[in-house]
Amino acid sequence: MTGDEPRPAATTGPIRSAGNDDADLDASTVRIRVDRGGADGWRAPQHRDGMALVLSSAVSSAIGMLFWVLAARLFDPATVGVNSAALSAVSLLASASHLNLGNAILRFVPVSDRRRALVAGCFAVGLGWGAVVGLGFGVGANVWAPDLVAAFGHPALIAFYVISVPLWTVFVLQDSALTAIKRASLVLVENLVFALLKIALLVVAAALGLVFGIAVGTLAATLVLVLAVTTYLARALRGPTAPAGHTARTATARDLAGFVGVDYAGNLAWQAAVFGLPLIVIALTDPGGAAVYGMAWQITYSLYLVASGMGKSMVVHSAAGDSAAIERARRGMDRKTITLVLPGAVVAALGSYLILSVFGSTYAENGALLLALLALSAIPNVVTNSALWEARVRRNRAVQFGLPAATSAAVIVGTLVLVPAMGITGAGWAWLAAQSVAAAVILLHRRKAQRTTEKEETR
Repeated sequence: MTGDEPRPAATTGPIRSAGNDDADLDASTVRIRVDRGGADGWRAPQHRDGMALVLSSAVSSAIGMLFWVLAARLFDPATVGVNSAALSAVSLLASASHLNLGNAILRFVPVSDRRRALVAGCFAVGLGWGAVVGLGFGVGANVWAPDLVAAFGHPALIAFYVISVPLWTVFVLQDSALTAIKRASLVLVENLVFALLKIALLVVAAALGLVFGIAVGTLAATLVLVLAVTTYLARALRGPTAPAGHTARTATARDLAGFVGVDYAGNLAWQAAVFGLPLIVIALTDPGGAAVYGMAWQITYSLYLVASGMGKSMVVHSAAGDSAAIERARRGMDRKTITLVLPGAVVAALGSYLILSVFGSTYAENGALLLALLALSAIPNVVTNSALWEARVRRNRAVQFGLPAATSAAVIVGTLVLVPAMGITGAGWAWLAAQSVAAAVILLHRRKAQRTTEKEETR
């Protein structure tokens, strides 16, 4: 379950978009490209594009995993745990700060004749709001992140978040901007350079004995990439861009707000579980426990990203007005995603000890069962994830917010109850239980809906 989007209040003028009616402002009006001879094959546009996103995430995740393997080898578990929790908080705060403007960029920039102003406005909003959110988190860190304050020092922690949150917010938005101007191939290049630069700075930090080198090195790498890509975008966004032969239409702030809608709130709730849980784990256990959880979750999250990539492609190739086509697209997504996720989850679960032993014996001994449980949770996540993306196509706001919010709440509450009783393994049980219950409810609802449809057809 992932998302991205909203409301560039600081845009410098009206946004122009191609189209002749209000429906053109809705991304879900793009028709499914159904090929009767191979609509469910891997070469079908929906699955082909989904695989492209999955492969991009896979490459980035693989190099990112190498980064954490080196970190675990170069630094002690407590240091890794503190830095991992600090960076997870940055990701969480940036998720709140980008306001889902990434999806707005994807939707409106390709058909806008003022795309430079639109991108600049979105970046400005992300920078400004990110700085405010980072400052608020840093100032109040004594309350919600005392372990980070003890490790970094309060003034240094405030400075870190005031700088890192807005930078990471723009870093996330850049991917959408590159994709919107048909430079998606550069996203993979950007992420590869970022990962390799992080690794180089990590080695330097270890050689210098910098305790906070993992977090600071990541911040430095982010700064370099933000400057480089922003400079490139400033040049690439010059000149008129609206497609020839299309009637321009002004998109207002209300249009943008309607485009993202309640999806942002649901995404924010989901990110609270994905990126906020390390802060809960470190508070309930210790930095070493947070390090083990962080490594196990990094591996599991790569499986979650498979479902996310396939879901994004389903939305692009779906149409809100064709219920039967949406149902076919969702079923196709389920089949292809489970084909990819099931083997990976089983291998990760059965080989959890060997996988974590790459990071060190401490991680393998304390996190093998945790990784097995987390990996297995990726299987029911295929169902919950497809339900969420289907809701985005159908504009079912109750599901868009309710499903990620309920799942996230169940994970967080389960972690708070189970970790004190059984250690970090409790977080794994919380994820597996929350995803399994949510998937069971969805499957029962689908079965009921199917029976109702069959009865109506037989009348």
